[in-house]
Amino acid sequence: MADVHEPGHAARPPGWPRRWVAAAGLAAIVVAALVAVPALLRPPPDRAPRALTTIEQITVDPLAIPLSATEILALLDRPADLGPLSDPRRRSACLAALGYPGGSAIRGARELTIAGRPAVLLLLDGEEPGRYAAIAVAPSCNAADSGQLTQTALRRP
Repeated sequence: MADVHEPGHAARPPGWPRRWVAAAGLAAIVVAALVAVPALLRPPPDRAPRALTTIEQITVDPLAIPLSATEILALLDRPADLGPLSDPRRRSACLAALGYPGGSAIRGARELTIAGRPAVLLLLDGEEPGRYAAIAVAPSCNAADSGQLTQTALRRP
């Protein structure tokens, strides 16, 4: 009968070191789970969007009146420059298109350019004393189309 020997490579060390390695591996899995699961369940922090800014996100009004409130209110102290709206009938039709009575007093006016477009800035009485409505209209303002570009309310200090 042949002599049966166990090969040397099949020899294994005693069982206790394998148990320690298995226990250490199991402990590492448990620690990883205890750290990862709460991190995955927590909502992400609020962050500003990282998308590129688009024209819709810009808060500057491109049709804003290019004058300060002080400059607009200074129109009260000088003769109105109505430009193409100097004709009383045309001015009356424009005011009606804006929702004002045709004979409303224009407290100040000036021609200017808004976003590259010609305009006439009209300063009208507001709803209360000392308040004014600054309305920029296209020079072609008429009864059918006011051509309103922008409007702002002001108060004289």
